[in-house]
Amino acid sequence: MAAATAAPPHDEPPQPTLPPEGTTLPVPSSNVHVTVPELDVDLPVLPHTPRGGVINPPTLTAAYWIQPYGEPVGTPEQADNTLYLAAHSTGTGEYGFDPLMETDGGGSTLGPGDVIEVSTPQGTVRYTVERSQRYAKGELDDATEVWEVAPGRLILITCFQRGGGRASTENLVIFAEF
Repeated sequence: MAAATAAPPHDEPPQPTLPPEGTTLPVPSSNVHVTVPELDVDLPVLPHTPRGGVINPPTLTAAYWIQPYGEPVGTPEQADNTLYLAAHSTGTGEYGFDPLMETDGGGSTLGPGDVIEVSTPQGTVRYTVERSQRYAKGELDDATEVWEVAPGRLILITCFQRGGGRASTENLVIFAEF
């Protein structure tokens, strides 16, 4: 578990490499899932330890909980820190957290009151979206409201992708609570 003094990881700027047109990517196996029923999102959740403090999920088809922060739990009483889930977005609408982003790049498709569920073998915890915010890549590390220890809170992080394979310059962060 993370201590309150843990330094926030930072997000890696390169855009993930997209597979050739028509290629189906394998979906990693996990007994933990994040779902957003309203958007028909259902992704396996796997652990991810940032290397050198860099968040860079290894696949396009899963969400990753950032270690050493909070981990997915089966009941709200088990939470001892914020749960951070990161996934890629590609701007294609096909992978990771793509459905969380408006197609015009304007912001999040989730708003206050929307529900995000995290399911483990011990149970399913429902989080309610409070807000979303965009952060420049260089600002996310210092965004104290993102990295504060808050048991019962869920933070989703993804990149705003730019067309033409250009590197992302911003992150979308979604704040939710039990």
